[in-house]
Amino acid sequence: MCACRCGIRAHLRDGELVYIDGNPEHPLNQGVICAKGASGIMKQKSPARITKPLLRKAGADRGASEFEEISWEKAFDLLSTRLAKIRDTDPKKFALFTGRDQMQALTGLFARQFGLPTMQRMAAFARSIWLLA
Repeated sequence: MCACRCGIRAHLRDGELVYIDGNPEHPLNQGVICAKGASGIMKQKSPARITKPLLRKAGADRGASEFEEISWEKAFDLLSTRLAKIRDTDPKKFALFTGRDQMQALTGLFARQFGLPTMQRMAAFARSIWLLA
């Protein structure tokens, strides 16, 4: 979930995840886990978790929370069409932001393959705003 990579224990009951706590045998966090780590169960159990692609309904305003479920095939088609148009015209029009997590290497690879000259990490972005203030 974050770049700290703390050791956790996932507790199951009848094959279902029911609790996450820190692993006391892990050399970094030694059993201590932060609120973000403890709430990691919500990545799997939250009733608000998005499990299918959603598309804003035609005519709906941004922020109106009006979406319709679409198939994964349609989602990938829309995404590839939109990204291809940007890549073919000017890749610099595409902004990519990433957080401090294990996905940075994959996100960076995507950015380079897409043709982005730079990629901004959220921690650096936040630090930039703080320095300007």
